[in-house]
Amino acid sequence: MVDSLVAKTTNERRVAEDDTIQALAALGFTNLEAEVYTALLKESPSTGYRIAQSLGKPAANTYKAIESLEAKGAVLVDDGASRLCRAVPPDELLASLGRAFAERREAATRALARFREAPADDRVYQMRSREQVMERARQMLERATEIALLDAFPGPLEELRPDVERAAARGIDVAVKIYAPADVAGAEVVAPPSAGAILGRWPGEWVNLVVDGAEHLLAFLAPGGGEVYQAVWSGSAYLSWVYHSAVSSEMILAALEGRIEQGADADALQKDLARFRRLKRLEAPGYKALLRRFGGREDSAKD
Repeated sequence: MVDSLVAKTTNERRVAEDDTIQALAALGFTNLEAEVYTALLKESPSTGYRIAQSLGKPAANTYKAIESLEAKGAVLVDDGASRLCRAVPPDELLASLGRAFAERREAATRALARFREAPADDRVYQMRSREQVMERARQMLERATEIALLDAFPGPLEELRPDVERAAARGIDVAVKIYAPADVAGAEVVAPPSAGAILGRWPGEWVNLVVDGAEHLLAFLAPGGGEVYQAVWSGSAYLSWVYHSAVSSEMILAALEGRIEQGADADALQKDLARFRRLKRLEAPGYKALLRRFGGREDSAKD
């Protein structure tokens, strides 16, 4: 019994150490640096030689890792003859790394600001990771100037909800088509009557977004995971405006179907239709850009 408890404790400790090393490696530490820092968290102060012995690593490599960790602000080294090393507390280290990253990010922002934004084109670009899909959706919502239409399954919607609400709070007309009960502050929320059946038919999650009729994102993601089945983004004026028209029509239809199921009479439906027609947004920036590019009267957008 005692042996099994010791083995269990040892295994849990080993898993915790492995997790710590992986987390530090993700922050830019080498594996040896992460191992040395983790060892010093357990035994500080300690000499470099003692750490090398406990890790089973060459002393020369361990000393180099300690020097690198000292430069990164992760360890303190005694200036006496013994050169004892002490790990900087994790909270202090992470705060320091956070400030350093923020400074580098600000420097990169200033450097990149010198370059003009690439001109728009009509190509359709593939996206390969969930992180890339969600970040592009966030940036699109931030770039929105008038209207954003989002059609999203529950998982992606919950992830994007703060960004959607921020867009609505700054005056963007946001409409969201949902497939499970959701509260999205400031947005027009539309739930198709067949939402449950739709969720049951699809072996994944979609998140589809069109902003200002000027750019659109279509993504089909693995359920609850990081895999992307297919995802594309385009700033094509024509494709984005066509998609805006399709999504707005779907939202209007879903809203009216729901009201019909609730027993709304003809007058109520007429009022709902008048309210939802704004989603068509014939004067949206995307359509105006389309007219400017291919010719046509901009005022025809309001006809």
